[in-house]
Amino acid sequence: MDIENVACVGAGLIGQSWATLFASKGCAVNVQDQQEAILTSALTRIRSNLGFLARNGLLDGADPQEVLQGVTVTTSLVEAVKNVEYVQESVFEEYDVKKAVFREMDAVAPKDAIFASSSSGLLITEIQRVTTQPDRCLIAHPFNPPHLIPLVELVPGEQTAPDVVQAVSDFMRRIGKAPVVLRREAPGYIANRLSAALWREAIDLVDQGVASVEDVDKALRMGPALRWALMGVHLTYHLGGGPGGIEHFVDTLGPAFASWWKTMNTWTSIPASAASKVIEGVTNMNVVQTKSREEIVRWRDEKILEILKVVSGSQP
Repeated sequence: MDIENVACVGAGLIGQSWATLFASKGCAVNVQDQQEAILTSALTRIRSNLGFLARNGLLDGADPQEVLQGVTVTTSLVEAVKNVEYVQESVFEEYDVKKAVFREMDAVAPKDAIFASSSSGLLITEIQRVTTQPDRCLIAHPFNPPHLIPLVELVPGEQTAPDVVQAVSDFMRRIGKAPVVLRREAPGYIANRLSAALWREAIDLVDQGVASVEDVDKALRMGPALRWALMGVHLTYHLGGGPGGIEHFVDTLGPAFASWWKTMNTWTSIPASAASKVIEGVTNMNVVQTKSREEIVRWRDEKILEILKVVSGSQP
């Protein structure tokens, strides 16, 4: 299946970034939102993103203004999806909201169009039930910002057709993404479940007075995160096991991990005391005090590109 015409439904932070990526790869993109002000902001951000990509040699020499000509904005969902092969939905993270959008898209989009949700944790099995073509619905969850971070998690529902998953996987690879396909649904998928587990412990370390917000972040970025940019946790520990590999690591360090797990908190909602400490700690970070959000975002994006140049396509 050739995907050349795309709709981005929902023009917030994620929708803007998806639109940037699709346009930068030569797709004709319709960006839809109910609010004109959000569309105006989205177009400004897409223009800025394309300029950033051009300055870093990621538009294959194309003029960002010419690329931007392939982006159309509209408040009409009908106009956005009527002639596309693929829809990337990025509306509010709530079942009722997404179901309403999928139901409306189902009534007006081409019958062979694929509907992909950017949801960060909802189950597509629940959402696809409101459509007449549930086999063409799936999750395509990006990591922010989608136009820079390669990961996209593809999550089929109970009624999603395997050939649709394959078509989206092929499309994502074509535009430079790194798709992973879940074998079965799990709330939060892979990356957000891992992030949630890590964040709970990071919050608890602050709440229990073990370390400051800034030092918890520093411990991550100057330690494990450097390895994680090259390899996942399992390969990391395989190397940590020395000549005996992962089996030796499990046998020798498994008991130590077990003793640490016993001391870790298992709350399922952030305690009020912890929330206030984290908010205060982030607010008082030197970088937050001295730099604007836009300056931090620009620095982040530039560093992400530098990291990608090192790790892209690399294998030991």
